[in-house]
Amino acid sequence: MRSKFIRTSCTLLTLGVALWGANALADANVKISSPTDGSKIKAGAPLNVVYEIIPNAGGDHSHIYVNGKEAGILRKLKSTFTLDPLPPGTHALCIKVVNKGHASIGQDTCLKVTAH
Repeated sequence: MRSKFIRTSCTLLTLGVALWGANALADANVKISSPTDGSKIKAGAPLNVVYEIIPNAGGDHSHIYVNGKEAGILRKLKSTFTLDPLPPGTHALCIKVVNKGHASIGQDTCLKVTAH
């Protein structure tokens, strides 16, 4: 009987920790609301990137990248950043949360756009 009680208690504890962890992860995110993944944009025109960030612990600010190259530093948690005009082709846009030493903390989001 005691063994069954311990198994049930451990199962409930594990479930509680899993649910708490899922909620903690859901609260920490990086979102790009515009442009959307797969968007077609005008080549040669500045591109406004609308974003919102809820940083994890250790996150100090964020960097925005185009095709793997840093394009700017984002100090606001919710704003618009204007990228320089992109040439025709497919481009990867990423926002990465970094610490005070500018090292990624593993919290990021990426999308692709096609300029034509």
